[in-house]
Amino acid sequence: MRNTQETTSYRSAENDWWRPLLWTLCAVSVALVAVSAIVPVLLGVGPGHRGSLVRLFFDVADERNLPAWWNSGLLLLAAFFCAGVGQLRRRCGADGRAGWLAWWGIAALLGLMSLDEFAGFHEHLDRVWDAVVGENPLRAYEWLMLGVPLGLAVVVFVWLCSRTLPRTTARLLMGGLLVLFTGALVLEAVPLFLDLPRNSVGFVAAYHAEELFEFIGSSMLAVAPLASLGVRRPTVGGGLEVDWVPAPRVRTDPDRQAVPMR
Repeated sequence: MRNTQETTSYRSAENDWWRPLLWTLCAVSVALVAVSAIVPVLLGVGPGHRGSLVRLFFDVADERNLPAWWNSGLLLLAAFFCAGVGQLRRRCGADGRAGWLAWWGIAALLGLMSLDEFAGFHEHLDRVWDAVVGENPLRAYEWLMLGVPLGLAVVVFVWLCSRTLPRTTARLLMGGLLVLFTGALVLEAVPLFLDLPRNSVGFVAAYHAEELFEFIGSSMLAVAPLASLGVRRPTVGGGLEVDWVPAPRVRTDPDRQAVPMR
């Protein structure tokens, strides 16, 4: 059993311990996009060729392959971390009921986003547009026109929830959503407005940039909950200790702030 000196004497606590994980997820995302761009060159096919099974498995433009599973997995991981961290913070007294509801609300939303990415529900929003509005008068995908207000609703919801969460976590959540939707909505529309042919280099470059933004945004969302934990190492003895980064306007019980991890 450690004495008082051991429990109160620490090296400087580094609350950015999660950064290596973020950089690793981003590096994997860049690698997947690079492989998607390189495989057609290795196969000796043009940007418009989609017949090869190998290319389809790595093509970021496809909805049922490795890149799609990666993005869906990142969002599912983000949902899992939000739910788990929120529950732990609630049990340890770091958050009140509002914080707990915020964590679980964001977790549920990210879980739905992961399911949508895996199943591709957003690809069928054009049917909703056709049924409600009729023929699309604008030169854009119908799902994009419905996706913009949906995206804004998601951003507003997460912003309202994140007001009760630690500052770094809130910034990562909002930044991740903005980066993700920049790719999913803004860069998605670029080839349409520029009227780029689907077999052109510009079109291929645009959708690779779009998917890279989505992957980076999902990576930020995945590590956002971890930023609410501060990991530190005691100067005496082994093991690590985790303490809770305080949320805005929330007082924590100092006797319950640190949780030793052996």
